[in-house]
Amino acid sequence: MSEQKEWEQKVRDVFAKVKSHKKRYSIEVDGVKVCIYPNVFSPAYFTDSKWFVKTVPKIVGQRRFLEIGTGTGIVALFVGLNGADVSATDINPAAVKNAKYNFEKYGINVKTYCGDMYEPLPRDAKFDVIFWNHPFNRGENQEEMLLKSGFDFEYSSIERYITHAHSYLNPNGRLLLGTSNFALLSEIEQLANKNGYTMVLLEKAKIPLAADSSIDNEYRIYEFVKIP
Repeated sequence: MSEQKEWEQKVRDVFAKVKSHKKRYSIEVDGVKVCIYPNVFSPAYFTDSKWFVKTVPKIVGQRRFLEIGTGTGIVALFVGLNGADVSATDINPAAVKNAKYNFEKYGINVKTYCGDMYEPLPRDAKFDVIFWNHPFNRGENQEEMLLKSGFDFEYSSIERYITHAHSYLNPNGRLLLGTSNFALLSEIEQLANKNGYTMVLLEKAKIPLAADSSIDNEYRIYEFVKIP
């Protein structure tokens, strides 16, 4: 089995653990207790969100921020606690309910929308920073709702993320991507170039996919920068 296939199988194994939960559960990250609903992408098992909550707020500061695919809302929550004006979307209705619960628990006013990508946003919405911890894996089949957070069918969602971002960015706004070395980065770069962007690496860290994973994984944050 190739390392890529081994990685994808490990991702599915972790999702199986997430699916085993039938009731709410929680984790604590840097003193913040985050509630996790069943059938929502889980920072209790996947390690990426815990790294992004340490890095993304530093990049965003107190600017106007949009998170696509917010899941439990953990990244948007930490960005909001850092003083930013935050909005968030997710295609998964369970995730939207989950995120709203966490935002309300900490008194963070996050405008939260249920829908695909930018679709549920007001047409005149504009942001200084847009971020998505995207599904790293290029899916070959349509997946159930939970697995959509790990597998992007034919990379159609990442293409729309890049293509339509300009409509929602303020002048000099920044478009960010949370990803991994196991994403098909060359394909994502082609999509970026097609839309007039180059990819600039901002942050990276070697962290296992899950606590029991031995696969050498590197999380990264890229910025899509307009080519002059």
